Amino acid sequence: MGHLRGVSLDLNRLISIVGSGVDLFFVISGFCMFWMYARKSLHFNKQSYLLLLKSRWLRIAPAFYAASAVCAVGWWAVSGQFPWPALAGHFVFLNGILPGSYNLAAPFWSLATEWQFYLVLPLICFLAFRLGFWRGSFLAIGACVGFRVLIWLGHPEWSVVFEGQLPFRLVEFVWGMMAAYLFSRGTIPPACLRGLRGFLLGLAVAYTGRFLRVTEIVQSTASLGPLCKALAEPVMSLGFALILWNSISSDSIISQGLCHKSMTAIGRWSYSLYLWHWYPSIWISHFVIRRYGSSTATQYLAFALTLAVVVPISWLSYKWLEAFYFRKKHHT
Repeated sequence: MGHLRGVSLDLNRLISIVGSGVDLFFVISGFCMFWMYARKSLHFNKQSYLLLLKSRWLRIAPAFYAASAVCAVGWWAVSGQFPWPALAGHFVFLNGILPGSYNLAAPFWSLATEWQFYLVLPLICFLAFRLGFWRGSFLAIGACVGFRVLIWLGHPEWSVVFEGQLPFRLVEFVWGMMAAYLFSRGTIPPACLRGLRGFLLGLAVAYTGRFLRVTEIVQSTASLGPLCKALAEPVMSLGFALILWNSISSDSIISQGLCHKSMTAIGRWSYSLYLWHWYPSIWISHFVIRRYGSSTATQYLAFALTLAVVVPISWLSYKWLEAFYFRKKHHT
C-alpha cells in the first residue's frame, strides 16, 4: 500500500473534494445527540444513556464493520498481510488511537472521535444541569479552545497526536448542541441570521475558519500562524452551526432546497458514501492522473468516475446495512 500513500498533491486535493466534511459531521452529530438524549432533560439517566449507546452502535456499527472488513481485504490483497490489529482497532472504535490502525482507512478516525463524544455526553449534560446550559456549554468550548491554543502555541508537535481526538474536537459537537437547544425551545434566529442572508453569513464564518488553516495564510501571519491553526476548526464549525440553525428555523431558498427529495436521498446515503468513498477515490484518481496527467479536467473526470462507482455501492450499503435500523425504530 506504500504507493497509495505517495500520491501527488493534486490527488490529495481531489480526495479532499470527495471527503466527508468532518467538521460539519461533528456539528450535526452534536445536534442529534442533544435532540435524542438531552432535549427533554439534562439529568443523567443511566438507563436512557445505555439505550442511547445501544442505539448509536446499531446505527453506526454494521456498515462501519463491513466497510472496515473490505478495506482490510483490500490491504491484504495488495500487501500480502492481513491487518488484524488495525481491523480489531476499528471494531472497538479505537482506530484513531491505537498505533497503526489509522492507516487501514484514514477517514474512519472521525467515527472513533464521535464515539468518544458519546462516552462523555453525560459529563456535558451534568455541567449543563449544574451550571446552566449556556454556562456549561461555554465552559466546555472554552476548555477545548484553550487546550487547542495551548498545544499549538506551546507544543505544536503534539497536535498530530490530538488532531483527531475529542480534546481538540469537542467544540464542534457543542456548537451543534447549542443549535439543537435553541431549536428545541423555538428560538428564532435574529433578523441578520434568517433566510438567505443568514445562510450566507454562516457560510462566511465557516469559510473564515477554513482560510485560517490554509498554508499561505498561516505562513503570512508569522508568529500568529499557530493561533490561526488553533482557531480554524472552532470558527469553521461555528459557521456550520449557524447554517444549521438558519436552515431549520427560517424559510429560504436554501432550506427549501434541502427539503427536495434528491437532497433527502443524499442525506440518507451520506453515511454510506462516507464509508465507501476512500479506496475507490484513491484508486480511480491514481489511475486517471497516471494515465492522462494532472490537470483540472482529469481531476474532475476522476471525481465523476468515483461517484459513478461509489453511489451504487452506497445505495446497496444503505439498503442492506442501515435501513433495518430505521424500519425497526431502534433510535430513541
